[in-house]
Amino acid sequence: MTWDELGDGLRPVFLRRRPMPPGAERPVTIRLPLGISVGLGVDIGPAFMYVGAEMLKSWSVTVDEAFARAMENLRNQVAAERYAEMEYGTIAELPLWFYQSRGGLASGLLLLEDELTRLYGDEPRLLLAPMRNMLVAAPFDSDRELLGWICDEISHEDPNGLDLPIFALVEGRLWIDAGAGRPAEPSAIQVH
Repeated sequence: MTWDELGDGLRPVFLRRRPMPPGAERPVTIRLPLGISVGLGVDIGPAFMYVGAEMLKSWSVTVDEAFARAMENLRNQVAAERYAEMEYGTIAELPLWFYQSRGGLASGLLLLEDELTRLYGDEPRLLLAPMRNMLVAAPFDSDRELLGWICDEISHEDPNGLDLPIFALVEGRLWIDAGAGRPAEPSAIQVH
């Protein structure tokens, strides 16, 4: 599995909430300015395979080079799905917009503030990523406790469910929501 074979399938991925199987190599991760980590994964069809330090070392590329390629691949995938439809529904009378990408990386949009703004517009939103293939948006004034419950319920149903906080998207900036619309940290998510 060389860089030439897998480079086009490389994507930034959030780590699943369940522990990795015994003996599995720990994925290479970087810490984003918001205090959350993102790893490298390779799209192998029905699933993503995490990239560990040994695999990365065998490719003779740096962590920065690998993450830059992963971000480029993510942007290309998002561009290819530009016109994917969102589903609208309600849970406990709370209006929600569900985005599921065909490529399995709807959660990756959290790394692309400009794409989030394009998808959701200028109105402030709260965002949840309970699984890699789902991004859920809610009105900014939504009950955070209810949103947390919804996120946990969806996440626990997926073997690769994510354990990410609620995010706020306001004026094109993304941050971890600390409740009542306050940012947990003022900086936007950026991959170096």
